[in-house]
Amino acid sequence: MPGMTEICVFLAWIAGGFVSGVSGIGGAMVAFPFLVMLLPVHEVIALTCIVNMVMDLCLAGLHFRFCRVSALWPMLLASVPGSFAGLYILQVCSGPVLQGAVGLLLLYYVYWQKTFRARGSIAHPRALGAVAGFGSGLLGTAIAFDGPPVGAYGLCMGWEPRVLLGTLGVFFVLRATVTLALQGMAGFYTPTVLTCAMYGAPGVILGTCIAFPVVKHISQQAFRKVLLCVIAVAGVVCLVRALG
Repeated sequence: MPGMTEICVFLAWIAGGFVSGVSGIGGAMVAFPFLVMLLPVHEVIALTCIVNMVMDLCLAGLHFRFCRVSALWPMLLASVPGSFAGLYILQVCSGPVLQGAVGLLLLYYVYWQKTFRARGSIAHPRALGAVAGFGSGLLGTAIAFDGPPVGAYGLCMGWEPRVLLGTLGVFFVLRATVTLALQGMAGFYTPTVLTCAMYGAPGVILGTCIAFPVVKHISQQAFRKVLLCVIAVAGVVCLVRALG
């Protein structure tokens, strides 16, 4: 029988999967702040990386044919050293430091979503893609949030939604494979993490499936505003817990 922790993990990732299914963003950002109330932050990071892989596989499978391969390689190659740097950060930083970093990133993500405006063509797209890939590898391995750097890159490039989802979906799967291998070899996948992942993975799939039939009935603009408010509150909670 699952305990209260496993049930809460399942429910948190249903919410995360639903959010990602409706808006395409924010699934891990919604689930993470609730999970750190149940588990140590290092275990939540490892758990989130595993469940994110399940979510990324769904994304890649749905939009694979739209993947922009020429843009994929600079991001992917640069993400490998970024992942090693992220593993080092994960190993040497304490739980409060990591939780504080998550809080700051969540708040910055809200700020970026509210202020970003596309500014035309990019002078050196491959170099910018490599920078985004390195940042994604570092953040994805260190605190399980690999989306903001490459998401910003995709928006700067002006990709249409299907190209963005296809390219980033394939990138996330390949990049996450490196992270899972590094974290596994470093011993972060404890029995608790693996047990919770067994509940988180079906939760995120269920949440995504629930979102599919209702997405056309939800105002994307209104939902996005609510989501950003939730993420902002979650960021403040993470900062308060880190400082306390």
